[in-house]
Amino acid sequence: MKLNLLLLAGVFVFITACQNQKKENLKSSESVLEEIHFDFPDSLSARRISFVLNLKQAVAKNTWPDFGKKSTEGTLIYFNRNKSEVFFPDSLVIKTLISFDKYSDDYLSASRTDSIPYHMENMLSFDAIDSSHFYYDNPVEQYSSVEEIGNYIPSVESSEMWSAMVIHEMFHHYQFNNDNYKEYARNEISPISFNPNNLYSLCKEDDSFLTMIQKENDHLMKAISYNNGSSRDSLISTYLENRRSRIEKYSIEYPDLEKVEDFYVLQEGSARYAEYKSMFVLSDYANSSDSIAILNDPMFKSFVEFKEVDLTSQAFNYLTYAAPSDYHYTIGFNIMRLLDVLRIDYKPSLLNNPQKGLHTYLEDYINTLPNKAYKQ
Repeated sequence: MKLNLLLLAGVFVFITACQNQKKENLKSSESVLEEIHFDFPDSLSARRISFVLNLKQAVAKNTWPDFGKKSTEGTLIYFNRNKSEVFFPDSLVIKTLISFDKYSDDYLSASRTDSIPYHMENMLSFDAIDSSHFYYDNPVEQYSSVEEIGNYIPSVESSEMWSAMVIHEMFHHYQFNNDNYKEYARNEISPISFNPNNLYSLCKEDDSFLTMIQKENDHLMKAISYNNGSSRDSLISTYLENRRSRIEKYSIEYPDLEKVEDFYVLQEGSARYAEYKSMFVLSDYANSSDSIAILNDPMFKSFVEFKEVDLTSQAFNYLTYAAPSDYHYTIGFNIMRLLDVLRIDYKPSLLNNPQKGLHTYLEDYINTLPNKAYKQ
């Protein structure tokens, strides 16, 4: 099946701003960058989007500076019952709307743009069959409201948890705003018939494949936790050797496995990393006496879920568990955490070189050691 549509979701499906509001609606804290103001209506949806855009800047400041160079990555659509609220509407989106109410250049509202009940994705298609759609060669974020998301993911019980999911998707938009990354996805990944659905099928239909993946993930997790440098290096080498053995075994039947897996490990791993880092910003808010808030939001829970971000707890352990549906998210996320432990400066080159799998940064590290523990 040709990968024509990239549906970049925080929950596995396929691969898939700040309004000019009164100061009391969004109070600044020292941990947040100066508020960015857009011309939004004074509404709950606008306050939620404003909150996320300030969260984006805080994540960028703490973790990924380039992610904060733009105050917004582009058009996003907020689905709110029978309405689609379009923030930062571009000409491609406007052209597809039958009618709409324009509040400003930053916001308009229209009848619901589709009947799909659940949205949490960055929509993008490279297939000419979709040339009449606003997401053809044009990434657009789409989010169901907090209330609607909660109907499909019961664990999402607050605007804060919803915001962390939105950061994941917003990071996907950021990825596709990088020309090198977008061109690689269009020219090298989109034409390949093998895709994340096939990765999922492999895990479900072949117990050995999933077992190998989970052992690789265990090696990464242990390497992250070890303080002993030589023991950590040995685990990294073991991970790389195990990964190579698995790829060699399964590439006989699935020749595009490595190329596709590497792309989605990078794509989803880095988005999950951004999501995770946003949780630490939310944790800072939870433990601050002067944190920001979303005013008059019944789903705002004063950051209670984020007082402690513990990856071993039930609320957060999904981030590190290599499940059949999203192992590529987890492997990428854990490689990035390990690269941080090793103090490897990989972020500036990551999206500019999307053909370079995340594991190769570990290979490069091992090959700098006096006694190389890994041979490609």
